[in-house]
Amino acid sequence: MADAFDRELALIVDDMTSPKKRSAMLASFAREQIAKVKIENELAIGRTIRKPRVTVDGRPGAALGTVRPDGTIVALFNAETNSVRWILRELMDISPQLTGAYQRSHTLFADGIEFDLDGGTELPDAKEYVIASDLPYARKLDPDDDLPARSKQAPKGVYAAIAAVAAKRFDGEAAIHFTFRDIPLRNGETKRQPAIVIRPTGGSGEI
Repeated sequence: MADAFDRELALIVDDMTSPKKRSAMLASFAREQIAKVKIENELAIGRTIRKPRVTVDGRPGAALGTVRPDGTIVALFNAETNSVRWILRELMDISPQLTGAYQRSHTLFADGIEFDLDGGTELPDAKEYVIASDLPYARKLDPDDDLPARSKQAPKGVYAAIAAVAAKRFDGEAAIHFTFRDIPLRNGETKRQPAIVIRPTGGSGEI
């Protein structure tokens, strides 16, 4: 009788420590922790947030259940904040500073709504973020007539140059590109201006 019990116990232990079982346990634990952190973050800021970007064993967007028995799962919440803040800082740093007006004119739009990201303000969830200047001078720095930028301080342009670097730097976190967008002006009209578009990417995985 004792031998039969020992064999049964051994089978249970082997099942609990099998690679498949360990993977399932790791995925289950990660799923619970991600849900817990999401709820805590939402309570802290008073609004719902999108699911995080999940990387499983180095594979962005992979299902949690595919984790290796000794693998790793990384969940990054609000990843697009990094790219948006970095772009705004770079715009401030490389903007030509004749009067400072252009440097102060860079504006962030979240799904078409102007948003001030000064200080520690949380970036709102959005399908698309657009950064642009409403000043006519912006079109001289990033012209759409295939001519060079009209500035010795930024001969390769400002928005175009930063968008190119940001697209590589944040590949996997956001799709970033330079374009022209209709931007609201202070007089109530709109005008097509140079812009950087940031769209969050990377599947949130099986959560």
